Amino acid sequence: MFSTRPIRDEKNLHGEAHRRAVRELKNAVDEGDFVAILGSRRVGKTSVINVFLNKHRSKYNYLYYDLAFGMGREAISYTELVPVSTNIPEELEYSATLSLGVVKMDVKPKGIAEFQNAFLNLLRHLNRSGKKTVVVFDEAQVLPRFAPLNMLGMLQTISDGFENVTVVLSGSMPGLLERIINPSGDKPFFARYVEKIHISRWTVEESVEYLRKGLPDAPEEELYEAARELSNVPGFLAYYGKLRVKVDSHREALARTIHHAVRLWKKDLRDFIRIYRSPAYIIALKRIAKGPSYGVTTEEVLTEITSVVGISERRAKEVLKNLVDGGFLVKPKRGVYQIPERPLRQAILETRLEEIEKSI
Repeated sequence: MFSTRPIRDEKNLHGEAHRRAVRELKNAVDEGDFVAILGSRRVGKTSVINVFLNKHRSKYNYLYYDLAFGMGREAISYTELVPVSTNIPEELEYSATLSLGVVKMDVKPKGIAEFQNAFLNLLRHLNRSGKKTVVVFDEAQVLPRFAPLNMLGMLQTISDGFENVTVVLSGSMPGLLERIINPSGDKPFFARYVEKIHISRWTVEESVEYLRKGLPDAPEEELYEAARELSNVPGFLAYYGKLRVKVDSHREALARTIHHAVRLWKKDLRDFIRIYRSPAYIIALKRIAKGPSYGVTTEEVLTEITSVVGISERRAKEVLKNLVDGGFLVKPKRGVYQIPERPLRQAILETRLEEIEKSI
């Protein structure tokens, strides 16, 4: 019942928004639209993609790239761009078979140009076959870091020339991914239209319903407490449920899950700040985490950042924007910032500035 790995079977996919996302993804692919699946960490974006690919694996060819390994890295080698799964048949014409080998790194490309040409040649062959091909990039906000490989240029080529190839981008830093989709008004994204599918955390009712299925004898107040303390995050609730079945103690299962969630958030924080290389980010987060749950005003945070770090107000505002785009902050109303999850708040409060400074 409680799986901490991405879901593949639709019958195990919980939440109406998640099931609807699978349908929306299929419709977009059938229309030939590029797709961006947006949502915070551990809400089930990968599960939605896996369910879609598994359910329709006979209808589409696909290449699935998981780029999570690139989180926290400023530069990534193109030799690491290897699909974690694909259903493309090995029995292709010679040039396409060779290209598939280069793309999968079964055959080492001699350089960036050879890899890029092989990748596009394979897609060109698949495009001519008439069968839809889906190329998935999970954690796609790291795509620009494959320099000097021009990933965005290749996606532009796919959009302009391969009508039977669709690209699906997903990312746990939705604001950063949106910058790739449409970096500015005068620099449109490589595709003429991008279908955006937003996946949110479960509602309290969905969280409790999910837990109740696997824990039918558990007291309701315990299920509601787990949903509240874990901020209705599907990944953390699955972890709690799995532990609860094993240890049979609500307190122990919840404590261990919170510890697990805080540890993951600390890693996410380090990875994020390592890219931007400034203590201003953790200072801003700590100011908000120490504030009331309903939020801290922009003026209060800006004052903290500028006085402690000594940067300009304009730069301090960029820090706040990057934190919102990275999913570490939300703005429930104009001029107010909040930490979106309780385990994240705890992770911020437990993170020492000296640790961050060492990592940058």
